[in-house]
Amino acid sequence: MNFFIDLLNTVIQVSIMTYLPYYFLIANKDIDDKDGKKSLVISSISIFVTSVLATNIFKNSNMTSTSITIMSLIIMYIIYMNVYKKALVAYSIAYLLVQIVAILVTSISWPIISNIIYDVELSRLLGIYIPAMILELLVIKSKDSVKVVYDNLTKSKTSLGIVFILVISMDFIASISMMLNGWANVALTNVLILMIVIFIIGISVYMNNMDKKYEEINRLNDLLIDKNNELKKIKHDYGSQISYINGLYVMKQYDRLGGMLKNIINGNAKVSPCIKYITNRDSIISSVVESLDLKDIHVVVDEEFDSSLIDISEYELHKIVSNILSNAITALEGHGLIIIKTYKIFNSVYISIKNNGPKIDPDILESIFETGFTTKTNEDESHGYGLHIVKEIVENNNGKINVSSNEEYTDFKVIFFNQN
Repeated sequence: MNFFIDLLNTVIQVSIMTYLPYYFLIANKDIDDKDGKKSLVISSISIFVTSVLATNIFKNSNMTSTSITIMSLIIMYIIYMNVYKKALVAYSIAYLLVQIVAILVTSISWPIISNIIYDVELSRLLGIYIPAMILELLVIKSKDSVKVVYDNLTKSKTSLGIVFILVISMDFIASISMMLNGWANVALTNVLILMIVIFIIGISVYMNNMDKKYEEINRLNDLLIDKNNELKKIKHDYGSQISYINGLYVMKQYDRLGGMLKNIINGNAKVSPCIKYITNRDSIISSVVESLDLKDIHVVVDEEFDSSLIDISEYELHKIVSNILSNAITALEGHGLIIIKTYKIFNSVYISIKNNGPKIDPDILESIFETGFTTKTNEDESHGYGLHIVKEIVENNNGKINVSSNEEYTDFKVIFFNQN
């Protein structure tokens, strides 16, 4: 009897974990209804089969829950590849709700019922399965309320990392509880301990990367504050000048007015580009930046490692940087931000040129270094050689170049190896 009830409960749990992602993605129009229904059916069957197989293989050991979770996350990633971040966040929320229901019934209702009814199967039925299924059905009914949590969570860039940590942590807690209560298999326990160590290392690396990102954000915030103060001063100066010009006009002192306007025009010609040097202002990279027409593009140059010490000729380094920057300026269409950083890790020197322009289509990302490849109008075949030349120069100088692009930024990264 309990076998069929357990199977029914598994079906309901799988339904929650696959239906909620489908419902959230359809409601927010991240996928169309036809693809959504297909993904729902495939994910439901796949995760159900995975759950049954894992339970039979590990026999409800301390590895059962963790193995099901890992495989389910992989399944959801594969099925919803185009929107995998949102799908995994939705799945994780659903999974956490299922786990919370399990904790509630095993911690509250079952202890009470088991003390009243001494028949083990009946007490499990009344104390675990029936309350769990009632709560799980309430979760499905409250899907719109759960969606509010999902919508707020997906606004955060770190949402996937947060829910992933919570999901894996809950599985580890459940597994550790089984170990402490003597229900664990020794071999599987050792595997679990190894996984926990790897998980802790992964979390440490993740947090370290987050700290670096926060440092960069703080640095950019300081830059924006400085730029804002500079603009306030400019606004104040121009306000004073306009007031003075108006006074000259009212007094009909046109000769002085003309002279004043000429001074303002000459003064504007001396306004420097929107470039912020955090470290070296006299480097090759800085000279390239100052030679370009940046329009309203802001550039931050942060050379933690002096680019003049890279084992490459000034001419070749100039060609590398100028070609990448020219492409970034074109992509930004006169407005945006470019961040240039140089730094050294062990014996390799990195030059990162990052811009917040539009995302490069993944279909062409691997082709941008090919000869003649360009997204510009190329009737005279004069475009499509800059990045290919850059790649050749970098590789001829014991280096490599790669590019990554998403909705937030595009990053060209040049690496020179074996630099003393």
